[in-house]
Amino acid sequence: MVKSGATDPNTRALIKALRRTANRHGVNIWKRVAELIARPARKRVVVNIGKIARYTDDGDIVVVPGKVLGAGTIAHKVTVAALNASASARSMIVGAGGSLISIDELLAQRPTGRGVTIII
Repeated sequence: MVKSGATDPNTRALIKALRRTANRHGVNIWKRVAELIARPARKRVVVNIGKIARYTDDGDIVVVPGKVLGAGTIAHKVTVAALNASASARSMIVGAGGSLISIDELLAQRPTGRGVTIII
């Protein structure tokens, strides 16, 4: 059986950076995010805004190792790092006062993973 996974060079570079940071700082959060992103695209995580709102508080930092969709509402400020997001999800997050960043940016900001929550 042929093993499938990420074929996009940017995604493969992200996985490599996540694993390298996990080993350098001795934290498992980035190793787990790398495992989730390394899945085939059809098995990656898809999270709705409503789920992010339900499991976060004001000012939380969240990483979604997949795509964020705009179903639901969010009323508090949250920083979301994701591989991809729909246009409606972007507007809802920014409209609530939060921000949407890439996982690379979050990795640079918080290499130890302190204060970061994975939502799957």
